[in-house]
Amino acid sequence: MKLSMERPQQGRTARSGARGGAEMQADAQLYQAAEEQLEQAAMLDAAPLDTQYGAALAAQVEAKHEQVERIEDRLENLIESQASRLQRTQMQQPGLLAFPATRAQWQQQVQQQQKTMQRLLGRLELVREVRDSMGVHAPRIEELAARKLRTQHPALASEWDAQQQAQRLEKLLQRQAPERSHVLQAGRGSRLGLSQHGP
Repeated sequence: MKLSMERPQQGRTARSGARGGAEMQADAQLYQAAEEQLEQAAMLDAAPLDTQYGAALAAQVEAKHEQVERIEDRLENLIESQASRLQRTQMQQPGLLAFPATRAQWQQQVQQQQKTMQRLLGRLELVREVRDSMGVHAPRIEELAARKLRTQHPALASEWDAQQQAQRLEKLLQRQAPERSHVLQAGRGSRLGLSQHGP
């Protein structure tokens, strides 16, 4: 976003006489606001990769939590209505003198509604498991949010991966540096010993 405004010049006497001091002050404030907006946009664009990735991931995690809550609420409402439907059906049990076909039809309706109830309860259990369970490296909901972030912002995710890989490599090299210097010193010492005892 580019905003280009000229700073009001104080030295224009011919035109400044026509314009009031309030207008000049308003122009100066408008210019200052535009400058601050440009600075904020530049700061956001230049924000460290850690901050950008962290903010994007936090937004995805929050969205996933909200999604899980919505699904959980919807399933709970469906379970309540299914429970009342099942109860009404069970209360409509045919009497002892009813035809066998009527009794069989009623039993089939009860079984169907019980199966529906079991499916809804199973789905609710799965949603709660997603909300509460742990994945391989983090809570499962965070892993789902990270996966969604990778599909929605692949460039940011690949930059993040490259940075993480570079940091791991740097740590590995830092750990290996003392070991290498120790091995090199031991190797030099043995060569010196051989050259002193040589022919």
